Amino acid sequence: MVANFESIKPLSKFLIFFTIITLFTGSFLVHRKLDKFQSPLKTMGVYVYIPSGNFLKPFTFGFNQVIADYFWIKTVGYFGEHLMSDRNYPWLYHILDLVTTLDPQFIWPYYFGGITLSLEAHQVEKSNLILKKAIHYHPDHWQFLFFLGFNYWYYDNNLLKAATYLKRAAMQPGAPRYLKTFPARLYNEAGQKDAAIQFLLEMRKNIQDIHMRGEIDKRIEEILKGKMRKFIKPKTRFR
Repeated sequence: MVANFESIKPLSKFLIFFTIITLFTGSFLVHRKLDKFQSPLKTMGVYVYIPSGNFLKPFTFGFNQVIADYFWIKTVGYFGEHLMSDRNYPWLYHILDLVTTLDPQFIWPYYFGGITLSLEAHQVEKSNLILKKAIHYHPDHWQFLFFLGFNYWYYDNNLLKAATYLKRAAMQPGAPRYLKTFPARLYNEAGQKDAAIQFLLEMRKNIQDIHMRGEIDKRIEEILKGKMRKFIKPKTRFR
C-alpha cells in the first residue's frame, strides 16, 4: 500500500494514472460491444474499475478538471443508458462523487446528482450527500439548501430539518423572496401542494436533461390532479 503519494516519482505516477484510465476505457469499449448480447445488468462491471476521487487525485498531475470532464461525460452516458433500459443506477453516486472530488467547483454535477439521485434513482441519502457537498463548496448557491430541504420534507417527513435548510436558503444572496414564508407553508396542509409544485419547478430550471424534465412535469401534473405522493419513502433501487 502506498503511504505517501508525494514520495512517488512523477513517471511512476503517470504510469499508474495511465493504467487506470486505460483499464477503464478498454473495459468500457469491450462492454459496449457486448451490450448487444447482454442485459444492462451484466455490463455494469466496467464501473468497478473506477477509483475514488481521493485515490485518483494525486495522479492527475494538475489536470483535475480535464479528468473530471472526462468522467462527467461518462456519467451522462451511464445515466442515459440506464434511463432508457433498466432505470437502475447503482454506480451513479460513485461517479458523481469522483467528478466533484476532482473538480469541486464544477457546479452542474451537483445539480444533476442532487435532483436525479432522489427523483429518478430513488437514492435520497446519496442525493443528500451530494447536496451537502455542494453546500460546502458553493455556500452562496441557495438552490442546494432548497433541494436538501425538499428531500427532508418530501421523503423523510422531517419538517424541522427541512425548515432549517429553507431558512438558510432564504438568507443567501439572490434567493427569491417567497422563501421567507416557505417553511411555514410546509406546516400548513393547505400550502403543501403549492410548496411541492414550487420545489419541482425550481428543480426543472436547474436540470439540463430533457428526460428528467419530463419526469418532473409528470410529477407536477400528478400534484395538480390531487395525486401528490408525499411522505412515502420509495424503495431504493441501489444494490
